[in-house]
Amino acid sequence: MGATLSSRIQWASRPQSAAAQIGADGGTPAGGIETSIDNQDLLYELVHLIDSLATKHPVEAKAEFRRPLQWTSTSLRPSHFSAAPQANLWNVVLPSPKNSKAWVTSVALRADGSPLFTLEQAPNAPAGESTPYMAKVSSFEYLNKVLKIAEEMKLRELQDILLVNSNPIGCIFGVTGQNTGTVLMDAFDSYNVEVDPRKRELNGRLYKLLLIINSYDLDLLSAAVKGQQKEKSLDIGKVTSELQMLQSFCGKDAKCALESISFESDYTFTNGVKAPPWRQVYGELGYIEVQCPDCDKFLVTASKSGYFVNKGYSTDEKGNEKLNYEKASEMFSSLLLLLKARSAHFAAKIDKQDFLYRADNRFVAEKKPTTYSAASDFNQKNDAEDDQSSDDEREIDSHGPGTARAKDAKRGAVTKKRGKAQTKTRTAANTEPSLKWRTLGLNLEEAANAKKKGQANEKHGRHDGGKSKHRGGRQHSATNDDDSESESDASMDEEVQEKRQENNELPAEYYQIQKLVKYLRCGNQTATIIAICSLRDFDLTNELNQLAIRDVGGLDTLVNLLDTDDPKCKIGALKILKEISQNVQIRSAISDLDGMQPLVELLKDSDDLIKCLAAETIAHCAKNARNRRAVRRYGGIRKLVRLLKVKPGAKDETVAVSGALALATCSKSARNKEAIQAAGSIPLLANLLESQNEALLIPVVGILQECASDENYRIAIRTSGMIKFLVENLSSKNEFLQTHCASAIFKCAQEDETRTLVRQFGGLNPLVNLLDNTTNKELLVAATGAVWKCAQNLENVAAFNKLNTIKKLIGLMDNQPEDVLVNVVGALGACAQTVEGRQGIREGNGITPLVGLLTGTNQGLLVNVTTAVGACALDGESMVIIDRLDGVRLLWSLLKSNNQHVQASAAWAISPCIEHAKDAGEMVRSFVGGLELIVSLLKSDHTEVLASVCAAIANIAKDEENLAVITDHGVVPMLAKLTNTRNDKLRKHLAEAIARCCHWGNNRVAFGSASAVAPLVKYLKSPDEEVHRSTARALHQLSMDADNCITMHEHGVVQLLLGMVGSSDAALQEAAAGTIGNIRRLALASEKATILS
Repeated sequence: MGATLSSRIQWASRPQSAAAQIGADGGTPAGGIETSIDNQDLLYELVHLIDSLATKHPVEAKAEFRRPLQWTSTSLRPSHFSAAPQANLWNVVLPSPKNSKAWVTSVALRADGSPLFTLEQAPNAPAGESTPYMAKVSSFEYLNKVLKIAEEMKLRELQDILLVNSNPIGCIFGVTGQNTGTVLMDAFDSYNVEVDPRKRELNGRLYKLLLIINSYDLDLLSAAVKGQQKEKSLDIGKVTSELQMLQSFCGKDAKCALESISFESDYTFTNGVKAPPWRQVYGELGYIEVQCPDCDKFLVTASKSGYFVNKGYSTDEKGNEKLNYEKASEMFSSLLLLLKARSAHFAAKIDKQDFLYRADNRFVAEKKPTTYSAASDFNQKNDAEDDQSSDDEREIDSHGPGTARAKDAKRGAVTKKRGKAQTKTRTAANTEPSLKWRTLGLNLEEAANAKKKGQANEKHGRHDGGKSKHRGGRQHSATNDDDSESESDASMDEEVQEKRQENNELPAEYYQIQKLVKYLRCGNQTATIIAICSLRDFDLTNELNQLAIRDVGGLDTLVNLLDTDDPKCKIGALKILKEISQNVQIRSAISDLDGMQPLVELLKDSDDLIKCLAAETIAHCAKNARNRRAVRRYGGIRKLVRLLKVKPGAKDETVAVSGALALATCSKSARNKEAIQAAGSIPLLANLLESQNEALLIPVVGILQECASDENYRIAIRTSGMIKFLVENLSSKNEFLQTHCASAIFKCAQEDETRTLVRQFGGLNPLVNLLDNTTNKELLVAATGAVWKCAQNLENVAAFNKLNTIKKLIGLMDNQPEDVLVNVVGALGACAQTVEGRQGIREGNGITPLVGLLTGTNQGLLVNVTTAVGACALDGESMVIIDRLDGVRLLWSLLKSNNQHVQASAAWAISPCIEHAKDAGEMVRSFVGGLELIVSLLKSDHTEVLASVCAAIANIAKDEENLAVITDHGVVPMLAKLTNTRNDKLRKHLAEAIARCCHWGNNRVAFGSASAVAPLVKYLKSPDEEVHRSTARALHQLSMDADNCITMHEHGVVQLLLGMVGSSDAALQEAAAGTIGNIRRLALASEKATILS
């Protein structure tokens, strides 16, 4: 962070001893941080760094700074902390009539007793809204919390911190210097020298924190260097683009900035470069011949590092002309700068913008920037930017991280760029009509008149009592809010490629629509309504018609019409927006216009039709992630939930349908799910499930199945009695409703209580019937998923067996997508937990397709397949089929997978295969490198992998030859290292593996030497009976060595085993008694030896 700040941040005037200055007078230093895109990007990176540090390294983030970072905050107020989500972390004192002062302190304290964060009014500052507050923070944990409370002002707060603390490394770590690399040694020295244990611990935390920050620092610098190299390096494309731009200023006229400029040679090499290969090695790209009015012709070398004038052609002794490539000038970053330095005439024309510009082989006199050409170029550029910035999102299961802030920053930059370009275009001389008027086919006079009418309309207001506002200034006004949120639903941008057609290919409807939009903008109230009705006569589901409205600026007008007081205009605009918002690009454009705010406001309208249309438009627009956030930000979730307050079958049920449609789309966001529940939606949704209207039931159940991924929703759905209605609607004839109900049961059946309810309400039979519909893949995925989860209850498995479910599932394993296969195989694995289920799979010829799926690559499918194969291996006849199909070898190969869940599942499946295979020992030895592979997995840090591998080793060790091999591979010390675990599942299988391994050679002695005996004694204190049994077996085997008996006795094993001798478990009873007997015999032998001696 130190090196990044010192090298990348751009200062308007570099602050000197800022920290000292604030300590002196409490003010801010002279100068400040320059407003630039680079600084903005750096601030975003620092915000992400602080958040990442607090999330991924919570222990180090709590380390106290040597000196607190302090700054003057103009945006943070005590009221922000009292309203924060974790308000219990702060002591907040608000101003009152008795006390005008206000302050905030953190509940957590530093080692010296002072708060980790304080916010108090600046001394001698007048009270009021603009009162500056002095803030101090002493850890990254609380700095991150404060920045989150600052919300959209977090960049401003971070900027104020850097402005005052120009060397934050010094404050945090108490060392001099800004580069973390040079500070590391000083920090390490202070850590080593410290004698006080408490201070040494604090220094240790700070040093770990410094190492983490140094790692981040190197990453930031590396990314910055790569970015600068990419930006500064020229290529032939950039050179050609700048050359073509300058050629537009060439001509013989006195007002032309240049006479001529072109490449010296027309020949281009195969790599696109014009410089010869022997010059390309020096980074040269080509040579440009320039003729200026006020100087002789000269040659310019274009290279990857910039432009310079070379020494031109010279004649050698033989009279041959050769190009002298040596430099004759300094290096320039652009050709424009070189020409301005070389030619005073060119510099004067360019600076004054008094030159002739050639466009389409015509000369246009220019005193100001060009009008039509500039607008055309800009619009073409914006088309490309719109294609790239379209971000309609759909829900998928996965993650990333969090670049929402960076994306919206880019969008903001694009919007600013448009604003500047449009301003220039408006102020330019009207030498030609603008692109919009030209598209409408108007001449200059008509354009001017129409423009005047439009200005008059804007001045006097559209329609009586209208409150229309231009919404352009509202674009991205609040996009900073919630942009840093990490939506738990992983979403991906819809790839949008705008299909542009040339003007001569556009149909007549395109131009007719644009003319109608003109009347929307310029006409009176009656003309506006007529134009809206005429627009609705067109096919608004046609993409070209939708884009025609957008291209001429009609979206802005339609959104503005939502603010009028005329209900007819509102309804007309909403009907058009509802239709065209089904287009991905239109949704993105509405987001740019901040169109969600007026739509949310219309949800409070007294007219039911307006509320319905607004909600349905929101339902379409909310497929875009930015629009979903905007709905929540403007309070739309609560308003939409209120629309659900109707009685099923009532007249206003249509309002509830529209509200449910909008909520179903909004529920794709994790935070929206929380907001929907907080708005009190659960009882309303339960009430609406009683309706017989399928148009209402589909979105209502859609909300439930989206939200059922959250545990709180699952509990609410179960306790409010909704499972019964979900089961009943599985028998509906509407496939959309069936899909939503099955999907909701799929997600809700994570808990066993829900599985039992589904069976009690008769839901298993309709679920099995849905498996017959193989044409509707979405329904099939939901139905198979619900069967899978319900089959995890053994009583449900018995019911499924009676319904011939296994045969149907086996039939679905052929020619189905992976989503279906994952659920089908999971269901078969659950059914195989019973004897009848295993028999049904074998008799239905299900073993062969299951083994065939072991060669797949889908990780979720592999986990389910290995589970199913392992369960089938418990049946002897099934095991014969698995062995014949080489299934065990395939399972063993999956131990090499990079996915730990696949490794664990494969190891669990291997155990029953070894246990029930004929001549299992020989089979295992036939796998080349197999035993070494499974022993190496004991180095894993995944508990489930370790437990499954220990279970497999316990079965492998039953064969003496295999036990000898794994002993040679170092299984004893590896097992001994794992004995300190507290996981009972791992303890059980680890103890069993140790007991089996004791049967070879000196392994009992080796376990004792590896200190494995004492930890095993502690296992007997576990509440799990199975852990007791396997531990007693291990101790019985280990007690056959005298030294191990002594260790056991010293750790109190006798008292623990005495209580287990009377156990009802015969195996535990026998092992406990055998261990005590071995210890007693050793004691008697010792006494006898003492007496004899």
